[in-house]
Amino acid sequence: MNIQFAKTGTRLGTRFAGAAIREEIKACFTESSKIIFDFASVESVNEPFADECYAKLIFDFEIEQIQDKIVFQNCSPFIEAVLSNTLKTRSLEAVFA
Repeated sequence: MNIQFAKTGTRLGTRFAGAAIREEIKACFTESSKIIFDFASVESVNEPFADECYAKLIFDFEIEQIQDKIVFQNCSPFIEAVLSNTLKTRSLEAVFA
């Protein structure tokens, strides 16, 4: 599966958009060997979008599965940091819940 985030927009910032993409990911998670997050032409991603799209996958899958299956392409260091930080935050919440 290849998710081209530029089809959603160049500045990704709504929980609604992130949740819709997460549902697509969940639908094919076990069937796909890799899920490519392609951020070509995306300028920015905020934490609410990253949380909905990526970090909340932790409620359905093990963190190791998520990290093994999802591959980032054309991802700026800023976007990668936002995604990483949101997953880390959700992971800590899951541990201490």
